[in-house]
Amino acid sequence: MIIVEGQTLTTDSLESFSVIGQNASKIVQAMIHSPEMFIYPSRRELAFEIKFRSETIAAAHALQDSRAAFATFYYSACNELFWSLTGEGGFELRPGRQPSEAIRDIFRNGDAYAFECATAMMIVFYKALIETLHEERFNVIFQHLYLWDWQNHPFFPLRNVSYITSGIPGDVRYFKNPEVNPQTPQWQGENAVDLPNNLYFGHGIGILPAEQIIAELNKYRRRGAEISAFLMPGATRPDYLALSELDAGVQTDVIRIAAGTSTYTF
Repeated sequence: MIIVEGQTLTTDSLESFSVIGQNASKIVQAMIHSPEMFIYPSRRELAFEIKFRSETIAAAHALQDSRAAFATFYYSACNELFWSLTGEGGFELRPGRQPSEAIRDIFRNGDAYAFECATAMMIVFYKALIETLHEERFNVIFQHLYLWDWQNHPFFPLRNVSYITSGIPGDVRYFKNPEVNPQTPQWQGENAVDLPNNLYFGHGIGILPAEQIIAELNKYRRRGAEISAFLMPGATRPDYLALSELDAGVQTDVIRIAAGTSTYTF
């Protein structure tokens, strides 16, 4: 259900949003038919989220095609023209490099990169945000970009939804492997972008239906395991309302992030 300015929007009233991105109509339909309530102060914030989700889907496909490798943090690798590799396996933006170009380099020169699946999800989100915001604004806000797991992203707030009956394209879901082989702990689960047509993108696994991702994870269970891997009922999402305030269309220099708990001036 979608509510804008206190009014529930119908399928007919949402037709204008279907041109925002390649998968916009599928995103809108999923939101309309979801039992969740998506509430927006105006149509601008709704349009921002639809665009962002559509770009997230495009970025997931692009990362799949980039030839970037899967690796644990210990074996992470990056193009050191743009990034410094830290001792914990993170990528720290080099001084003087544009954040947007550094993110795009991961997609252009994937052979130079290796990282694990949570880092991959943040890379997808950042690429989507670059395509949703004006690039100059992105570069001002994310001058000190650091890629490592879900952490260290102070200007990119995330929301965890504990239970959903079905995901919305652009969500990140988690496939849990509760009886993973202790010799392959990296396969204890897989973060994956929810894509249209019942597909998911997981870095290191590819673009597959849920049942095939589960089958792949089940190959890495401990001997005698009885519990199958499964798709958990929650989702991780950008805080779209907070991030929409970064949009160049907002006529203010003060950006409130994380539901008003912190304020930053650019």
